[in-house]
Amino acid sequence: MNKFWLALHSEFLKSRRTLALATAAWLPALIAGLAFALFYFRSEDFAKMGADPWQMMAANVFGLYAVLILPMYAMVVAFSTNQVEHASNAWKNLFTLPYPRLTIYLSKWAFAFLLILAFSLLLCGWLYLVGNVLAVLKPEIGFQDFNSFGMTARFFIKFFLAVLGVFSIQFLLSFYWRDFIRPVGAGLALTIAGAIGAGWEYAWLFPYSATVRVSEQFRKEQLSFFPPEILVSLLASGVLFLVGYLLALRRIRR
Repeated sequence: MNKFWLALHSEFLKSRRTLALATAAWLPALIAGLAFALFYFRSEDFAKMGADPWQMMAANVFGLYAVLILPMYAMVVAFSTNQVEHASNAWKNLFTLPYPRLTIYLSKWAFAFLLILAFSLLLCGWLYLVGNVLAVLKPEIGFQDFNSFGMTARFFIKFFLAVLGVFSIQFLLSFYWRDFIRPVGAGLALTIAGAIGAGWEYAWLFPYSATVRVSEQFRKEQLSFFPPEILVSLLASGVLFLVGYLLALRRIRR
C-alpha cells in the first residue's frame, strides 16, 4: 500500500503543470461564478417564478455540464495523464521502477479518477456557497426558504459515476494513441453522438449517453442511484481498466 501512495504522489508531482490539474481548480469556480452572476443580475425574474431556486440553479448548470463540460473534462484528464509518459517516451522506464506493475498502472488511473472526483466535488461545493451567498445578498430569490440542495449533491455523485465509462474509454484511447487529435477527436464525436441519441431505447448501453440521461433524470426527479446507464458505466470502467493494464504489459514487452 505504501508503494501505491508513493506512486500516486509521483503522478501528482508529474502533473502539477498539466491542463487537467489546473482546470480542476479554476473551472468549477468559473462555472459557479457564472451561475452567481445569472441569479444576482436577474434576481427579480427568478423571484417572480416562485420555484425552488436550488433546483433552478442546478438545472441551469446541469444542461451544459452533462452534455459537454464533464465528458470533455474526462477526455482532458485521460489525455494529460497519459501524455506525461508519451512526451518523454517513458512508459517502458516507468515499468522498470521497483514497484509492482499493477501498482504503477493503478496509481496513474487512480490519479485521473481522483481529478474527476475533485472537479465534481469542487463544483458542488461552489454551487452550495453561491446559493448561501445569494440567500444573504438577494433574499427575494428564496434560497433560504428551501432545503433541497441534497438532491443536487446526489446528482453530482450520479454524474460522476455516469462519466466513469467515458473516462475509461478515453484513458484507453489516450494510452494507445500518442497524439491529441485521435483520442480527443474520437471522444468528441462519440460525445455528440451520445447526446443526440440519448433518448433512444437502448442508449443506456452507450456510455457516452450516460451523463445526458442522468440530466434528464434530474429534470424528472428520478432519484434511483444506480439506473442502468450507471451500472453499464461502472462495468465498462472495470473491464477497460483490465484491458488497459494488459495492453500496458504488452507494450513494455515489445
